[in-house]
Amino acid sequence: MHTKTSSLKTKLLKVAAPVALACAFAAAPTVAMAKDAPTTVPMVSSHQITAEQQHVASEIGKIQQELAAIRVKTLKANPQLITEMKAYETAFNNKVKALGYQPEKLIKRAQEIQVEATKKELSNDKRTELVKEFTTIRTTLEKQQRTILNDPAISKQDKQVQDDVINAMKKQDSKTADLLKQLDQLVMQFKK
Repeated sequence: MHTKTSSLKTKLLKVAAPVALACAFAAAPTVAMAKDAPTTVPMVSSHQITAEQQHVASEIGKIQQELAAIRVKTLKANPQLITEMKAYETAFNNKVKALGYQPEKLIKRAQEIQVEATKKELSNDKRTELVKEFTTIRTTLEKQQRTILNDPAISKQDKQVQDDVINAMKKQDSKTADLLKQLDQLVMQFKK
């Protein structure tokens, strides 16, 4: 949350964290449930869902990488955007400090949870606990972001930076609009 340079970046990060966490959590509970399953039919269904989620997550990752590459090229070609983004980042960070938020600590803990969640020996109870903690962190960060963006000056600056970066990306690479549309569709599919 300390480097909110554009809503596009925010959007990409918001998508990445739940997707990564879902992938980390998806396989292990299925394996644990398999021990208690009376038949193999529910397991087959669980594996298909997991495989589909992993495929969608992989596609989201590919699109995010492609958009990030376009964004880098766009910023190199438009140094005025970097200046605009830095001004926004400074305003955003000043608001974070003024409100006494410490998002770095929450983000660090969320990253630790993602690493911990990939451990195969993790019990279902601990995994459930981690999911709850991660959800609480994400909710807290989202509330803090909404509070900051409720400031009309910050909100206006956020929208302007987002519009300027996305418009420049569209000029830089004609695939940008299609990639953003695909990303939105995949995120909706992943949430189903």
